[in-house]
Order: sequence, then C-alpha cells, then structure tokens
Amino acid sequence: MNKKSALIFFLVLAAVVATWFFESNKPTNSDEVIAEMNKVVESDSRIKSYVWNYSNLAVGVIKENVEPNTYAKELCGQFLALGAQGVEVQVVDVLKLQRSGGEDWKEIGYAKCR
Repeated sequence: MNKKSALIFFLVLAAVVATWFFESNKPTNSDEVIAEMNKVVESDSRIKSYVWNYSNLAVGVIKENVEPNTYAKELCGQFLALGAQGVEVQVVDVLKLQRSGGEDWKEIGYAKCR
C-alpha cells in the first residue's frame, strides 16, 4: 500500500468511526413515546403543518397566534412529560413559508427539550 492509499484508508476509517460515535450517542425515543408526541402535535390546532427529522420537529404556525419561543418551550414541556429525550422544536411562520413556495424556511422560535 502506498502513502496515498494509506492516507485515504485512514481518512475513510476516521469518518466511519466519527459517524458511528455521533450516531450511537444520539438519544432515541421508543415507538410509544413517538406515537404520543405525534398525538400531541396532531391535536394542537395552532399547528398547521409539521415535519419530523429524526428527533427534530419543525412546526408551522400562524405567527400572530403564538409567541414562538414560548410555544416551542411549551411543546418541549409536553414531550418531556411523556419521557421524550433529545427532541428539538423549531417554529416557522407557515404563511410566510407558503407565500415563498417553501423557500423561506426562517425559524421564528426554537427550544431544545431538556
């Protein structure tokens, strides 16, 4: 194995180890907790749309109907009461998002559930 091949091998190995380390340390929620969190989200009339990305939840709301940071913290409180771990809530203005054709994904509120 020449120096170039050895360097590439060790870079790939380092990337695999780093990915495994970060992925294995992510908190996971049971299917039951995830189902309960979905019930919370689906029963809240202030949420007009939502999307999960692993443990990150983005909710689309009408900006004038909520105080975004307080609302994100409120959702976190409900999730924590269900036993959820590692969830982050991002609040976006759904009307602005719709008017932009999905391009203006600006966060107006955020909370990390701890």
